[in-house]
Amino acid sequence: MKVTNSKISLFVQFILIVLVWSSPFWLSWKLILAGIFIYYLQLIVFKEDFFTKRNFNTKERGEMTFYSFVLEKIGIGVDRKRMQLISDYIFPWVIFAVTYYWQIFLGNLVWLSF
Repeated sequence: MKVTNSKISLFVQFILIVLVWSSPFWLSWKLILAGIFIYYLQLIVFKEDFFTKRNFNTKERGEMTFYSFVLEKIGIGVDRKRMQLISDYIFPWVIFAVTYYWQIFLGNLVWLSF
């Protein structure tokens, strides 16, 4: 898969992924849950997430994810379709589970909540 957009767009996607993975420690679980549903709505309506479509010009779901791109760049072969399923259906709920445990069970406060 050829990258079709600028390195700046890839960098922005990387920063967003870092923010998402760090979100359990600074963002309310309620906002993360809302974000997960917005992400799924995006997948239903547009059939792909915005940055993947922009950066990799995918025509079919599962052709490429940012995770696949990074792993392939460092020489680790992955099943792109399986990685897409994991990144869409496992990763969001892992992040939510970490968030819920960190905030509810451990009682840690976050910077952004409502």
